[in-house]
Amino acid sequence: MKFTRALSLLLAALMLTGTLASCATENHDEGDTAPEGATTVSEEDTVPKDNLPDGLNYGGETVTFYTNTPITYANLSGDPVSDAVFERNKYVESRLNLKIESIEDKSNDPYLVVNKTVNAVKSGSTDYDVIVSPCWVVLDQSISGTFANLAGADYIQLDQPWWTQGFNEAVSFQGNQYAVVGSVLLSIYRSTFATVFNKNLFNDANQPFPYEYVEQGTWTLDKQASLIPLFHRDNGNNTQDATGDYYGLTTGLISYVDPYWASCEVDIMGRNSEGEYELVFNSGRLYDAAEKVLHLYYGTDGGTYIIDAVTDSPSNLFSNGYSAMATVLISALETAEMRNMEDAYGVVPIARLTEEQDGYYSPLGDGAFVIAAPTTTTGEKLDRLGAVLEAMGSASYRIIKPAYYETTLRTKLVSDPQSSEMLDLIIENIRIDAGYIYVTAFESFHHGFRDIIASGVNSTTSLYSSKLKLTEKKVKSLNVKLARLAEKNG
Repeated sequence: MKFTRALSLLLAALMLTGTLASCATENHDEGDTAPEGATTVSEEDTVPKDNLPDGLNYGGETVTFYTNTPITYANLSGDPVSDAVFERNKYVESRLNLKIESIEDKSNDPYLVVNKTVNAVKSGSTDYDVIVSPCWVVLDQSISGTFANLAGADYIQLDQPWWTQGFNEAVSFQGNQYAVVGSVLLSIYRSTFATVFNKNLFNDANQPFPYEYVEQGTWTLDKQASLIPLFHRDNGNNTQDATGDYYGLTTGLISYVDPYWASCEVDIMGRNSEGEYELVFNSGRLYDAAEKVLHLYYGTDGGTYIIDAVTDSPSNLFSNGYSAMATVLISALETAEMRNMEDAYGVVPIARLTEEQDGYYSPLGDGAFVIAAPTTTTGEKLDRLGAVLEAMGSASYRIIKPAYYETTLRTKLVSDPQSSEMLDLIIENIRIDAGYIYVTAFESFHHGFRDIIASGVNSTTSLYSSKLKLTEKKVKSLNVKLARLAEKNG
């Protein structure tokens, strides 16, 4: 059975900010109210509601989050998203009679929260009930038994639309699931890749906007590569410069190579008839994808500018008007550079491998934040957490989704209906592959493609032939470890 699935829009998760900004946790002011015109969790509408029983009362107890990203805000600020988060938390606290507290890691170290959780579990500490941390770190540590089975908590219903069904399908194993993503957070949107294009430059070159190619089914890597030379202009020194030269495409290495796994429909992991993971990787298809991506990067006579992905973002050069197209994370649309960009821009999906594919896909970034609970959260505390997460999820689905996706992303950050439709298309077709998000467990299997593109040589056959035997062993090992955990959890 093919394991990667396209997510429907109603099942797509919303995750909170992907930045590590900090906000102090304080008691809410009783006088604070939702901004005028805001959607509230109490309004009657057609949005599904949770099935939590009436009368749940936790006597003012505190549920503590330890996070890499803000979960709470102290006051209303006028920002649609943070105000929606504030309102959601106040609603959940009132509904369940408890306090939501957040301990935020300000170090920018993606491992710190999980490493401290490991130490807490070893010492038996109950200082926090739940963590929010990057997907790849949490999933790799979950194999060691650090996290509780959230699927076994009372009240949480993972089949509801505020939980990401594709993620559930990717990581659940024999009825156990140690991490969840959904409407409580936003970074599944923000860590998804897209292509932006400069409308002014396309008009100057008398070129149709790429919307047309997407609608015709012809938005392929070959089509994108053919456009790049039309916009490339050197300032006369025959050197790629960050200012003065004009480029057809600005992109990067490392994570900017990752979306082609999904856009070219190259699967890594599937499931066998017993529900265990199995390797379904097709090296021939990845070879074909590598040929196209290498041409996109290096075969356009200098028309593609490759940034240092560690210190820079493709959106910087693009926002200054020097690039006709750029590969970006959707979170880049929120930056000051993009919001203040003088030229108009549009958004389309990442180009695909062939016209014969049935869709345009982007992967769930392995840096997206997920929710997990240390195994010290047990018994009644785990059930209470299940109620809290379910209430937060359903409330987030009702108010944070429209605040971010409708008000901010589709209305404020893009300028035309076509781009809004393209954003829908991107979010509707997020593909989630266990081989991509279990990074360490599979020996960073998908990172090999990064190395191929960085080298400029299509070494797919030799590189992955050496990886396959080791990865097969890793898959068997993961199946055994997860089965043991499932047996332990009963």
